[in-house]
Amino acid sequence: MKTKKVAVFLANGFEEIEAITPIDLLERAGITVDTVSITENNLVESARKVRVLADKVIKEINFSEYDMLILPGGPGFKNYFDSQLLLDKIVEFSKDVENKKVAAICAAPTVLSSLGILEGKKAVCFPACEEDLLKGNPILTRERVVKDENIITSRSAGTALDFALEIISELLGKKEAERIADEIVCK
Repeated sequence: MKTKKVAVFLANGFEEIEAITPIDLLERAGITVDTVSITENNLVESARKVRVLADKVIKEINFSEYDMLILPGGPGFKNYFDSQLLLDKIVEFSKDVENKKVAAICAAPTVLSSLGILEGKKAVCFPACEEDLLKGNPILTRERVVKDENIITSRSAGTALDFALEIISELLGKKEAERIADEIVCK
């Protein structure tokens, strides 16, 4: 079986828990994770001024290598709009329902909504962002994590573990997600 590979996109101002928790758990599950800066610099600063050195910058990656694109939230989510390449690839991935997936947490689902890819789909986001999310006509739920077709959305830093486990379940199956949850004494 081919190893699954994901890209976690880091914008200045990203929420640490929403990025690092999925990175940690996905790596534990054997998924290859590349952290990708959306700027021309590998050094990215989080919402609380933690500096992270991304593996790659967006212009040097081959998107076709990835099974999933992951967008952490946080106040820096608005910076995703500065990368037309990323926005175009999110739309492209969202249309390839059989082979590609997109995951976003906290405020980042509003990016998906603004691109029109949540229309008619179940989705969640950070409560303070719901008004913006609804502009894209999703079916808003209050669940911690929602999967609809090839799109996964989650509410906030407090749901980052559930978000990561849902991504593992989607890419490798429920048993692997349960194994990782047991390994970290999550459930």
